[in-house]
Amino acid sequence: MIANEYVLELQRLQHIGPVDIPHIDGVNMIVKDRLNAHTYDPQFLSSLKKRHSLDQKNGHFSLCDQDNNIITRADLDDVNVQPFIANEMGRQVKFLKIYQNKVKSSDQAIIYVHGGACYDAHNDGFLTILKMMANYYNGIIYSVDYHKYPNNPYPDAILDVLAVTSLINKRRNHLTLMGDSAGAGIGLGASQLLNQLGITNFENHILFYPTVVQGSDFKGPLWYYKKIAINPNQKKYLRQDYLKSQQIDRILTHFYLNGNDVDLTSPIISPLYADPTTFKNLKILVGEFDPLRLQAEAFAEEVGTSGEKVDFIRYGGMGHSFLNYLGKCACCEDAIHEALKSLN
Repeated sequence: MIANEYVLELQRLQHIGPVDIPHIDGVNMIVKDRLNAHTYDPQFLSSLKKRHSLDQKNGHFSLCDQDNNIITRADLDDVNVQPFIANEMGRQVKFLKIYQNKVKSSDQAIIYVHGGACYDAHNDGFLTILKMMANYYNGIIYSVDYHKYPNNPYPDAILDVLAVTSLINKRRNHLTLMGDSAGAGIGLGASQLLNQLGITNFENHILFYPTVVQGSDFKGPLWYYKKIAINPNQKKYLRQDYLKSQQIDRILTHFYLNGNDVDLTSPIISPLYADPTTFKNLKILVGEFDPLRLQAEAFAEEVGTSGEKVDFIRYGGMGHSFLNYLGKCACCEDAIHEALKSLN
């Protein structure tokens, strides 16, 4: 997408408001469809085809495959990134502090929990995403470098988020939880424990394409891809992506638990089954064709019908991990604006 087209599409997306979606009760729904509705974004579809082709050629797939089409901007150089270690609750946890100089003393903070637990998410591409967030945010972002499974299985990652949040809570009064994919689910588990222990309550919960249930029944309603409206010519790609995501879900659940015999319906592991009133000011941002979309909708409805405020923003043409297309797809930059809008 050339620069002018990118800017025009970003402006179009930013002017789309809420709509009525009858089957999701208690939720403020914003659907940001493509002009060519119910079709994949060409950039995303190209990557989807490429990954599927490589999987067939290699006879397997990589859990760490991701697209890194990250935008680079000179103004991000003004954003500071500093590494620290939290020594709380008997744990040592690395984290990054990301901020602009002008907000160094801000009382607002985001605790960010990254997804993709099988690889180090504090790479250059992911850091660019966080730096862009910090560039638009009137506060400080703390990104938790939790211990990775399978070597550090459940509940280590959740306890790491607990430790970092406990430290930051002593310094900042207004905390927001933010996370993506599996990291969002880990963060929601930590949010419950922080609430139950009386340490703190997150004022906002902002989630990109969250994992909210482990051990899914893939024949159940949370994975029923046939209910997703899509151009018939692209239906096969949606099906392929759902089937691959089911395989990944099985493998990641196994890695996450590493043989531990635990109840997968525990609300700490599967926040879909938690007390929904725990999750204040919930905002979910998800792609139209994301295999986790249906569970995200179910979670949003649980929280919304409990009386909590819920915003649900769905981006047309996108699948899972769409933030990796920052700089190529305007919806990714729009999603960052939407995530931070209520915080600033």
